Amino acid sequence: MASYRPVWWPSKTEILIRRVKLDISQVSADSRSRRRRTLHPDQRALPIGDLAKAGDIYAYSFVCTNIDVSTPDKAVAVEHWYRQRTTIENIFRDSKHGAALRHLPSGYKEVNTAWMHAALLAANIAAWLHELTGTLASDGETMTGHGIRGGKAMIATLRHRLIRVPGRLIHHSGQLALRLPSGHGPLAEIMARLRKLPAMP
Repeated sequence: MASYRPVWWPSKTEILIRRVKLDISQVSADSRSRRRRTLHPDQRALPIGDLAKAGDIYAYSFVCTNIDVSTPDKAVAVEHWYRQRTTIENIFRDSKHGAALRHLPSGYKEVNTAWMHAALLAANIAAWLHELTGTLASDGETMTGHGIRGGKAMIATLRHRLIRVPGRLIHHSGQLALRLPSGHGPLAEIMARLRKLPAMP
């Protein structure tokens, strides 16, 4: 907890500072990356090669709150609560770019309702796909992303690799089967996992 408190802040407002030690592999060479912007300004200005030689690297984040943080345990609980809340912002961002939520608002209530339901349905399907894919496909291809969804693939990535894949429905041995093109290992594994799910009663 920091002692910095401007006089114009509302009463009982506190600022929490979180410092996390990083490995150089967790820092992007791109100065615009979100992780790099959490570094100390002196380290942030260094090229990635010099940063690797700079010694310990720490990321900093700040939380302003009026919730009781008078003890270390309360401060840890409050910081964790705020950090969990930020995950919904990542889902909103992903839904805007991957599920067309950015098309809102419209001048018509019915259109807004339809877009909202479609975007929420797409976000939920993406969540189910995350559960089915796990982190590694059998052919070595990962279904991870770049951190916006906690390291999980974005909706657009899932759509490109698992949904927008050409396939053919064929009859084989008296059964209807989906034939997938070669080179789509993740989708083949997802289909295998879906087939193993218990049937609905």
